[in-house]
Amino acid sequence: MPESIDTGRTESGMPAPVAVPADGTPVVDTLLVGMGQSWGQGSSGFGAVYLVTAHGRRILFDCGHTGRRRALLAALGLRGLTPDDMDTLVLSHGHWDHFQNADLFQRAEVLLHPAEAAHLAAAPADDPFTPPWSAAVLTHCTVHDALDGQVLADGVSVVGLPGHTEGSVGLTVRTATGTALLTGDAVSSARALRTGRCTRVTAGEQAAARSLELVRARADVLYPGHDRPFEVVSGLPGRPLLPWTHPRTLASPDSDRAVRGPGAG
Repeated sequence: MPESIDTGRTESGMPAPVAVPADGTPVVDTLLVGMGQSWGQGSSGFGAVYLVTAHGRRILFDCGHTGRRRALLAALGLRGLTPDDMDTLVLSHGHWDHFQNADLFQRAEVLLHPAEAAHLAAAPADDPFTPPWSAAVLTHCTVHDALDGQVLADGVSVVGLPGHTEGSVGLTVRTATGTALLTGDAVSSARALRTGRCTRVTAGEQAAARSLELVRARADVLYPGHDRPFEVVSGLPGRPLLPWTHPRTLASPDSDRAVRGPGAG
């Protein structure tokens, strides 16, 4: 079985850990699955969290919002890890559902595109995705620029994916079985790739379309911001790498209470 493909879930509903090759070949592990849940009163904002391990380095891609903090810590613990074991945290963009847990990773190098950092520093009061207090999350973090083409480890590099936001970035990961792209919300779901449209564009339709086509052309496996990872076949979504779990059946590993969604009895 390809090493970049998740094999299932644990009893808690979390994705099972992926084996790390002894030779250091990059591998992508899904810590928390992304979901796009919204209704009339708002959105749950369940952004995906991925762990890339390559040649002894651990690179976290996004870290979710505080409502998933316990789940994130549990997913790391399932792998025998803590936040202090992360070398780098790459933030795909500055929206609340992707970076609120960054304060957990104060020993890691945090990478954020300069355009995102600038927006965080001067976010307008009416911005629903980047409240004015957002920059405070990074106060105790060591933040450096995330730039297109930046190499983080052999086979792992940053790729610019503007459109959803001006400074949206992803990761290109050369695994043993092909090229994996971690896209954040530049391609948030299988539906976004299928329809050829970014879910929400704040930095230009043309830029968003170019980013999506770049992903379509390069990815063998896609790890989106709000969906299960899936294979890419002839530029379109193929087989998902994880089984679907409805939000109402998800449970925190340290709780016997299921997450109840709209309409749940």
